[in-house]
Amino acid sequence: MTDPRPAPREVVSKLVARARTRGLGEIVALGTARAREAIRSADELVFLSVDTATVVRIEREDLTCRRATAADGASFADEIGTESPRTFAARLSEETHCYLVLANERIVHSSWVTTHAAWTRELRAYVVPRDAAYVYESFTGPQARGKGAYPFALTNICADLVAVGTTHLWVAVEAENHSSLRAVTKAGFVERGRVAFGRQLGRLSIGAIPNDPDFPAITTNLT
Repeated sequence: MTDPRPAPREVVSKLVARARTRGLGEIVALGTARAREAIRSADELVFLSVDTATVVRIEREDLTCRRATAADGASFADEIGTESPRTFAARLSEETHCYLVLANERIVHSSWVTTHAAWTRELRAYVVPRDAAYVYESFTGPQARGKGAYPFALTNICADLVAVGTTHLWVAVEAENHSSLRAVTKAGFVERGRVAFGRQLGRLSIGAIPNDPDFPAITTNLT
């Protein structure tokens, strides 16, 4: 399998784009939070899934949802800020897509979806869906938070997956992220298991993986 993690040069490009869009203060705050997290932290990733055929697409007059193309790279860099135009285009493939929610032609939400593998920072491992899709790196802009953009995106993603025969969609949310848990539950997702993780002086520990044949594989090796 191809490694979906960005190369060091791409990481720098992504940080520059993020600093330009969201400000240097966010980069400093993020670095500080990650340092504290590495010293001592504990949480759980809650894994939820939904049968895509059971999801009813949410219709909105104020929002539209569509799959992104490489041509959206500049807008994504300007409005979401986690990718440069080049790294955004490089991530798109037949197996990995980005969905955009727009209001008045401006991007207010983005979610990445893959049937391949997603690098997960919390576990320092890949999450690999089994004959399914996995949604990750979802972000809603401050102006759209609390207005249903995330559930709207998820139901539209499910509709597209049904059209290509993908029957299940998975997502993982940190247990303390209550707003995201409410959003995915609103879209019809049901909890299927939890994976505990923690850090002590930079050392990561991971709890047991649920014994479910449909549960995504969690692996440090894609070969």
